[in-house]
Amino acid sequence: MMGICCSAESDTTRHRFAGVNGQYGFIIPHSVVIEPVSHSNPYGVLLETGFMSKSYNSWKVFNSWWTAGLQTGYYSFDNPDTLGGAFILAGFAEPVLFSNKRFVMTVRAGGGLSYHTKIYDASANPANQFFCTRISFPVYAAMRFKYRIWSNIYLTLSGYYNHISNGGVKQPNYGMNFTTMALGLDYFSPPLSPGPIYYADTKVRGSDFCIMAGILSAYKVVDPTEIYPEKGTISWGFYTRGMKMLKSWYSVNIGAEMIADNAIKETIKREGSGLDHKRIAITAGQDFHFGKVIFTQYMGFYVYCPYKAKNTAYQKYELFYRFGSNISAGFFLKAHTSDAELMGVAFNFYLYPGSYPAKQR
Repeated sequence: MMGICCSAESDTTRHRFAGVNGQYGFIIPHSVVIEPVSHSNPYGVLLETGFMSKSYNSWKVFNSWWTAGLQTGYYSFDNPDTLGGAFILAGFAEPVLFSNKRFVMTVRAGGGLSYHTKIYDASANPANQFFCTRISFPVYAAMRFKYRIWSNIYLTLSGYYNHISNGGVKQPNYGMNFTTMALGLDYFSPPLSPGPIYYADTKVRGSDFCIMAGILSAYKVVDPTEIYPEKGTISWGFYTRGMKMLKSWYSVNIGAEMIADNAIKETIKREGSGLDHKRIAITAGQDFHFGKVIFTQYMGFYVYCPYKAKNTAYQKYELFYRFGSNISAGFFLKAHTSDAELMGVAFNFYLYPGSYPAKQR
């Protein structure tokens, strides 16, 4: 695997920052169900604060300098009667891709909580099938460009891809996908300045193959009926995958997983069908390794599914942080096309080789 090397003394400087930006965009109508109320232009104002550390230990997380922070603000969905708006609180990480004396290019990913002023109601607001719970979970990715206009002030121009849903905790939950452009200002103290140069050894050896196992858990609500009350359920599952490194930052994977979705178990109980609620799938996908952070996406194909799923295939996304060489923890989202089915936590254990990813050299 990849080793990390340092060519200079570690810098302990912490650059604190505060920022503000205004956003404007459009909703992506990803389903015919929500298409009639998708023709509006979300806009919002967001405030943020955080810091950038130039230490070697911080650099190892993404193999890059990066900013960590919190963001809060309000989005209006430009349809006050049906969609309303959302107050958000999100954390983010923002690695630097390129920088010089005046220009900085970064990529940002974030996620958190949102509170919605308008949600689905079968009688009062049936058209809003984007959101059915007051609390949902926004996630986003952004490409950001900063231009220094003063010693410690940057003008920022950003493009955001946003997704908000409750992760399948309750239905209907089509979630909202919307893109925005943002213009704002960032203030750094002390001003950003050139720092030490760290670099990664990108050599990949032919033996860079790993077998890993993981466990997962998720919470989901089964809606009430005329007979049964609303019920919360805890689902669980386990999986195993083989991963082959092709680059120091990229690998492919293949494996299998079993998920016991206890929301399905409750539905089967109510229907009286007696079917098995467990599902088994084979999986294949890819992993992106950013230092200690790993983003995985793959497709699953059911080979055992007594209670019929919406589709025979699903997609799954994982974001993990590596603790040492043999364990990582993070979050996952499982979806059938545009419908989120499960969102929860997972833990991975790297079984072979025991040093995967390799220790520093």
